[in-house]
Amino acid sequence: MTPPSRVETIDIVKLLLRALPFIAAIYVSGQPSTQMDRQLKAFLEVYPHADYNGDGVLTKSEASKYKKMEAYIAKQAVQLEQMPERHLADHAYGSHWRNTLDFWKAKSVQPTPVLLIFHPGGFVGGDKSRYYGDPLVTACLENGISVVLANYRYVTQAPFPAPHHDAARVIQYVRHHANSWGLDPERVAMSGSSAGGNMSVWLAVRDDLADPESDDPISRESTRLTTIIGFNSQTSNDPFFIWDKIYQGSDAHSSTYYFYGVEMMPVDQLRTELKKPKFRKIAHEATALNHITKDDPPVFLIHPESLDEWDGKPLPPETAQSKYAHHIAFGKYFKDHYESLGLQCRLKGIKETTVDEQLAWLNKWFALEN
Repeated sequence: MTPPSRVETIDIVKLLLRALPFIAAIYVSGQPSTQMDRQLKAFLEVYPHADYNGDGVLTKSEASKYKKMEAYIAKQAVQLEQMPERHLADHAYGSHWRNTLDFWKAKSVQPTPVLLIFHPGGFVGGDKSRYYGDPLVTACLENGISVVLANYRYVTQAPFPAPHHDAARVIQYVRHHANSWGLDPERVAMSGSSAGGNMSVWLAVRDDLADPESDDPISRESTRLTTIIGFNSQTSNDPFFIWDKIYQGSDAHSSTYYFYGVEMMPVDQLRTELKKPKFRKIAHEATALNHITKDDPPVFLIHPESLDEWDGKPLPPETAQSKYAHHIAFGKYFKDHYESLGLQCRLKGIKETTVDEQLAWLNKWFALEN
């Protein structure tokens, strides 16, 4: 499939414009709730994917979020015209509507390594189009590394481990089709930022999720990786670890409730709820730090600040969520544990690294697999 032309991009924008009357009507102040309900129902009939949690009821928040996301995707589509032709576009790798991927094959007569990239968004938003025109994507394609960008389920649609298992499914799907896609199934790396980085570091250390007894040949494929480059990666998804080691405040990240599948409640009640054995088990499984073993691959972690900018203490209570959720403290605890087992972990601030260094990292470990 070819990237959308300017005409096709205009068509996408026109589609969005069709939604504007629905959105405008929804936000007219003072209208009766029954009229608003009818308008939301009409919007949902035209745009069924706007119902992010799949409960069959569209809220004003969901309608607004859908409008913003579709506008963002339409804007990002313009970047495709500056990229090589996609070999696959919005290709389904699973049964959920969010289970889609884009695939670019690097020019090569030999099977190429491949980098799988997953978007940020706090597990509640975002889209693979975030990486259209990305410098690392461009560098990979120009240097013999094929690229896959993939979407995954939000935790508003299914809590942990759904997004992480979707990412694992992408690894398996790509391996299953490696021969026909011109890829080397032994040289598969992963990257992403924030939620995407979270899944990358988790899958780097998680025991193989392959099911050798499955009737599904894709599920029998390995989920192990050659290496990863994780941007802004949370190496723990345990709120108690975060409150103890990363951040001294009482705030809980806004996606925590959905991630664990609990109802909205005050943070003090959330702390009590998450102490239950059910949720302690989920927290342990969801935390990369708990899965590190001596057979894990080399990892490159990149965070907004450098180690020199952190005093080694938990961040103060007034720290913004966007700062503590991506802080290099996550990387430092991971690096210390990794290196204690003799494993390789490079940890840097974003200003300390370049795309060339990131590409060299991939090339180094891909070459070891030859």
